[in-house]
Amino acid sequence: MAPSPEFMQDLWVRRIFSTTGHTLLVYDYLLTLKDEAYYIWNRPWTVVKVLFLINRYGNLIGQTFIQLEEAGLLSHGSQVFCHRFTLSTSFFMFLSTESIHIIVLMRTWAIWGTQKRVANVLIWSYISYVLVLTGTAAYSATTRHTQFLQLDVTNICFGTISNYVWLVCFGSFILDTLLFVLTMRSLWIYSEGFQSLYHSDLLYILVRDTIMFFIVSMLSNALRMTALTAYSNNPKNFIAKAFATPLVSVAGQRLVLNLQDLNWRTYTPQDLSCEVDRQLEAFPAADPPSQDDIGHPERQT
Repeated sequence: MAPSPEFMQDLWVRRIFSTTGHTLLVYDYLLTLKDEAYYIWNRPWTVVKVLFLINRYGNLIGQTFIQLEEAGLLSHGSQVFCHRFTLSTSFFMFLSTESIHIIVLMRTWAIWGTQKRVANVLIWSYISYVLVLTGTAAYSATTRHTQFLQLDVTNICFGTISNYVWLVCFGSFILDTLLFVLTMRSLWIYSEGFQSLYHSDLLYILVRDTIMFFIVSMLSNALRMTALTAYSNNPKNFIAKAFATPLVSVAGQRLVLNLQDLNWRTYTPQDLSCEVDRQLEAFPAADPPSQDDIGHPERQT
């Protein structure tokens, strides 16, 4: 049976969004490659560095793989392939979006210098949330025998989504809001304590990128919930994976690179001397000891 014009139009919209997300990811990668070489590759190997590189290059590989499937070059009409593709891309979406939040959180905690317990609670909350999401996706894939529609005609994996899966998205709204508040508080502390060392333009960029990251994260969550509800039986349900995920990765990676810049900046001795003088001037001047008529300190009796 030939697909309807409405189905083909929805499939065309899906492809447009998918191509746009992949193009944005590659374009931003080329723009920030110099910053990556300077702020990431020149630093010692840490957990943040490893996670950042995995997220950065994992997204490039994963989204390129998705583009090949969207072009109809991988499935070859195989239902088995589409089952595996759907499950693997679900895991990829969850790990990609939540791992960049963990990286931002770890980088923010290093700058904030707050109690490690606070950061650990949020990090483990994100990890637990990822486990819930992946477990839900695996359970849905094993219990539902989805038939991918029009596969023999389009060679694109399109399947329906089960009801009530969208409920798991609420956790992301809460965690992302907490991360936003934590990051903004970190920048506020730095802007108050190090105004003479950190130029206002850098702090402006960090605040801008933090707000953009929060907006993009909320947009991604909204797209994911929309895909799981309004578009559950529509080809456009794939937009959450192929468009929203690259947006979150781009915004998060830019924020991490700029946060690296905050700790990586070097200063001249004159800059540091001015900062020390500024802090010393903040102390209240102590009353000088009383002196006698010829300028010597009076002896206490």
